[in-house]
Amino acid sequence: MSVVIIGAGISGLKTASALYMHGAKNIKVLESRGRIGGRLQTVTGFDGIRKYDLGASWHHDTLCNDLFSEGVEAGEKYIFDDDFFIYIDKERGRVDRDSEMRLEIIDREINKYTDIEYYQKLGSKDVSFQELTTKYLFEKRKYLTDDQIRYSAQVSRYLELWHGIDWKQLSAKDTYFGHQGRNAMALNYDSTVDRIVKTFPKEIIELNTEVNSVKQDKNRVIITTKDNKKYEADYCVVTIPQSVLELSINESAKQETGRIEFDPPLNNNIRKGFKSVHFGGLGKVIFEFEKICWDRSDAKIVTLAQTSGSFVDAVRQANTFDDLLRYMDKENSRMVTRDCWNQPLYFNNLAKGLDMASFMMLMQSPLTEYIESIQDDKDKVFNFFQPALDSVLKSLGAKNVVNGMNDLKLTFEDNVPVLRNVIVTNWTQEPYSRGAYTACFPGDDALDMIVALDRGQSSRIRFAGEHTVMDGAGCVYGAWKSGQREADYIAERMNLQ
Repeated sequence: MSVVIIGAGISGLKTASALYMHGAKNIKVLESRGRIGGRLQTVTGFDGIRKYDLGASWHHDTLCNDLFSEGVEAGEKYIFDDDFFIYIDKERGRVDRDSEMRLEIIDREINKYTDIEYYQKLGSKDVSFQELTTKYLFEKRKYLTDDQIRYSAQVSRYLELWHGIDWKQLSAKDTYFGHQGRNAMALNYDSTVDRIVKTFPKEIIELNTEVNSVKQDKNRVIITTKDNKKYEADYCVVTIPQSVLELSINESAKQETGRIEFDPPLNNNIRKGFKSVHFGGLGKVIFEFEKICWDRSDAKIVTLAQTSGSFVDAVRQANTFDDLLRYMDKENSRMVTRDCWNQPLYFNNLAKGLDMASFMMLMQSPLTEYIESIQDDKDKVFNFFQPALDSVLKSLGAKNVVNGMNDLKLTFEDNVPVLRNVIVTNWTQEPYSRGAYTACFPGDDALDMIVALDRGQSSRIRFAGEHTVMDGAGCVYGAWKSGQREADYIAERMNLQ
């Protein structure tokens, strides 16, 4: 009996590990890239010492995250880095923990308003998060100050940096969600990947092996690679990202890199599932400095999207909510110029928990696609974000950043933050990922896709990954659990222990 696993991300590696533990020996993991880990990728910084996770960085839901617990038992390092947010407005500066505005309290009320709208009422239409927050401001305007109207929705937009998409695309119903416990930053995820890989023979994995087709012939599955090499197996577990799997139902994408042709075609339940779920584009930019010359007491800083007094006037003066929506549509259409203040950005101050002179910045689609497309031009990336980065440094008591990337031998004053390197992710540009992880647009319901992929294409062709689970969807541990699930499914049918 044999099993072929497509993809050496966390779900594929866990499937192989668990199957091997069950006693299966004839296993192959086929990976398109020249490395393992999938959307887990740890890289080294300019000094050869600092390490960063360009993919997932955190263990979420640590109260019920078995992958986290297992890693702790194995000695893997982590830090709990939950912290209060600093919120920065372009014109006003810091607006967090303000004794008059109390924006964090208004954000909690918007959260509750969303909960009432979608989980305590019947038949509420799912709209964009932008539309829902605007509706809240319109309906509750007599209870809000002008400053609360101006800034509160912008504070709530930090959720874009969870989902990886702009609030105009983000499902309001799916926006707020509760994590089960604190968030622990992995130090780093390469240790998790290495630990799992050591549980089975390394010969099981074949790198640089792109699969082109998966065909079921009665009780056999025939897997064909780009180089026309064929593998026959009793079972096949497909762990490619949802974004890449979707190419398989698109006839116009037949020539796209990473596309797998299924024979028979993916079943109707899976095809229907793609109609009710989308994919986010969370990206990262690492700003590496020569040394720490800013305050270490706060770890989480969000620069807010710019807003104006005219927005407050529009909310106050609108006769109907439709009038206000028309105003918002006009404002959205005007925002065509790319600017670091057009959307919220999340800066993680690594000096606090890691004693590292770096910031890890998170961004969302569609900004991610643009920044990742210019990733090789580090000066251009720096110039784009410099105004926001200067505001972050100012909030931490530091001077403006100095670009020292082009001559590492240049020396500067001791108290000047000297930028030495910029690292940009590549997830939206890379054909084997095409984004970050599952996200919901207005009207989406990921459950249809999750159920369809959990049931599989057939009893012989199965699926694993963050997009195939409800608990832990979009998370590393969710993908890991799905690998265990599929290994158990196959082991039971192979009469393994």
